[in-house]
Amino acid sequence: AYSAGHHGRWSAARRAGLVDACLRDLFAEGEPPPGVALVALGGYGRGELAPCSDADLLVLHLGDRPEEIASLAERLLYPLWDAGLTVGHAVRTPDECMAIAAERLDAATAMLDARPLAGDQAAWAGVRERLLARTRQEARVLAERLREDARARRDRHGPVSSLLEPDVKSSEGGLRDLQS
Repeated sequence: AYSAGHHGRWSAARRAGLVDACLRDLFAEGEPPPGVALVALGGYGRGELAPCSDADLLVLHLGDRPEEIASLAERLLYPLWDAGLTVGHAVRTPDECMAIAAERLDAATAMLDARPLAGDQAAWAGVRERLLARTRQEARVLAERLREDARARRDRHGPVSSLLEPDVKSSEGGLRDLQS
């Protein structure tokens, strides 16, 4: 995915595009039932798939046909694992998405950075609108959760600027702060 003369963001976007194409093919071959969407989350959802990053995915479904959904998820994930990719994944209904977003900050922010890849675009659009409405309604709560998370990461990892070997992703002033 890297081409001489291009910068890191270009390479990360190119890498994400290659994985997108693979996932769209796998999703189509999996013959998903109606009402199912495949969604990229987090950094991958932003189109920033760095080397050694995990590709976070959501299989959004309506809650019916659990055997078909489980089989589809396996047909999507096993080829990725076999190819050596690290894949974070969730298989959730719209209500489960909203519940986990309320409970876990990392899930909420990952879904805020989400990008639909294949399947029922309207299903994801409904979840996204609900999530955005809640975020707008509870903006101060989200801001405080982000501030507290930054404090906890600072206490755990220290600042990027004063460590010989900082955690570039999680330290104070690192990628998490930039993304927030």
